[in-house]
Amino acid sequence: MDVCVKSTGLSFGKALPACKKQGFAKTLNDAKKVLGINNGLSLLKLDSAAFPQTADKDTGIGKLNSQKALDCIKFLTFYTGTKAAKIFPFGQQTKIQDNYYCPYNKTAMTIGEESINLFNLTDKNKYGNILTEEDIKPFVINKEQAEINFENELGTNENYLILKPLKTAFENFKKHLSKPELEIEFENYKKKPIVKENYTRLALYPFLKDIEPDLFINFEKSKKNQTKFKQYQEQFKNEIEFFKFRQFIAEKEHFDAKRKINAEGIKLFGDCLIGFSKQEVWAYPDAFSGSVGWDLPALKAKELLNKKHFLFKQSTANKMFNDKITFYLEHFDGIRFDVGWWYAIARIEKDNIVTEYDFKHRVFDYIEKQAKKIKGRNFDKKNLIYEMDGFPHLFYWNKKPIAPLENIKNIVNVLTTEYEHRRNEFEIDGWGYPAFFKHNGLSEDELIIGTNNHDGENLRILAEAPENETKRKNSIPVLSYVLRIPRKQLEDSKEFIKAKFAELYTTKNQFLFFVDVLGADKNIDDQTTNSKNFRFRIDRDFETQYHTALQEGRGFNIMEALGTVLKSRRLNEEHPDLYKDVLYFANYLRQPGAKTEADANKEFAATI
Repeated sequence: MDVCVKSTGLSFGKALPACKKQGFAKTLNDAKKVLGINNGLSLLKLDSAAFPQTADKDTGIGKLNSQKALDCIKFLTFYTGTKAAKIFPFGQQTKIQDNYYCPYNKTAMTIGEESINLFNLTDKNKYGNILTEEDIKPFVINKEQAEINFENELGTNENYLILKPLKTAFENFKKHLSKPELEIEFENYKKKPIVKENYTRLALYPFLKDIEPDLFINFEKSKKNQTKFKQYQEQFKNEIEFFKFRQFIAEKEHFDAKRKINAEGIKLFGDCLIGFSKQEVWAYPDAFSGSVGWDLPALKAKELLNKKHFLFKQSTANKMFNDKITFYLEHFDGIRFDVGWWYAIARIEKDNIVTEYDFKHRVFDYIEKQAKKIKGRNFDKKNLIYEMDGFPHLFYWNKKPIAPLENIKNIVNVLTTEYEHRRNEFEIDGWGYPAFFKHNGLSEDELIIGTNNHDGENLRILAEAPENETKRKNSIPVLSYVLRIPRKQLEDSKEFIKAKFAELYTTKNQFLFFVDVLGADKNIDDQTTNSKNFRFRIDRDFETQYHTALQEGRGFNIMEALGTVLKSRRLNEEHPDLYKDVLYFANYLRQPGAKTEADANKEFAATI
């Protein structure tokens, strides 16, 4: 360590000055190496809409392709020791009920217009003269938004408000006011299979959904509807071109952001939603039957099982499945598959009847095959992770399961410790903690563990809310047993939070939810109500927000977590110098003081 790091007598506060960051990163890596988890997947779950924006560019919705978002990702991944960031599904958003904008009800194969950072379109070097800041002014909100303001850009229906400046950009583009190479890029973009085959139909949805609800039912056999479709293509050719233009710009924005994130050594994961949108059902009705649950349309699972054309183009359902998987593989370094157990056993709800289709390992194998084809040398199986989370009674291997163990071997399963409990003090039994899953047949490479899911209990609420007393009581014996911490100590809510974080590092792969990292007391998705969900937003001054949470004992302190696991395994005795450094940084981050790196640098400079 350099002199800055070794100056343990000095107390500059929670934020690390620049000269300490290298020592922090080395100590973190060394601790993970000693624990045998340095080669695991450590993932930070984020919501791109939740990113802050600068005061002069704040439209109420965060933008992945912004300097503020990049700074926030770099900051949070550094302090959490993660090398991958996952964002929520990013398709086109349609409001379902008042105040309810859910990313899991988005389109599966398009990008939402709110992903576009309008200010980037004013960059003449990149886009020419297609948009001015004057065109964007109506969307700038003068004061910082405490929560995501979807309404400011999206309005209340499919006629998104953000379409107005995008239409201006489109009209200027048609007048050749853009850079010439942009026109060439757009023509090449329209030749992509997913654009050529799907986007014309999806573009027509707002105009035909009411007057032609059945246009594409048995479309291949209906000459009449095929003729109508050609007529509508001509009638709405400008609207179709505008739709494709928006998707083209959104894709450019996405890949620009991805390049910047990857350049920082951080992988970008996407969240592949289990369902599809009403737009996609309208465009391809023959692919769907029933629901996967949550009022989300289900593909015809029986067709996915048909060996004669399993996941080939003969079936519309197979085509839709293939297109969705391909779309996510092309846009992200890795994927979290929402409701991953559906790929093992598809449960279809129709007319109040639930039918199960046992895929065994066929769908997982197909996804892996597609990933190898698209990723080539960059293929890494651990970048395909499947959400298997649920209540014990819903997902229990010792009873009738939703996804039996043999179905989910050799994949990475996303599970959480939210519902954990122990039955017996002296044997590994119960539910929901890393040792339980490993004892029941999953290897370390087949697990990625977090404290909760986006629709589960936020960690702080789990630790503090009276209604979660039973969950806490069930977790305390587990944490005490695994981490060798007295049960009485874990009755303190802050000690409980620390232990829940530490528990994740008893196994190789872990994921962290950004709301928990920031010590917030707000759930993302309260599934008991459709009001104001998915609205949590990171503060513009995210450094202060994070360090305040650490100071209060509610935020995520990775050195504290690693130190707890080192001690529980008595590795502190085998590696005393490393353990001393881990404790140094853990204590340093907990101290009151400077809450930004800039202030920490000033304080350190004043001592020299």
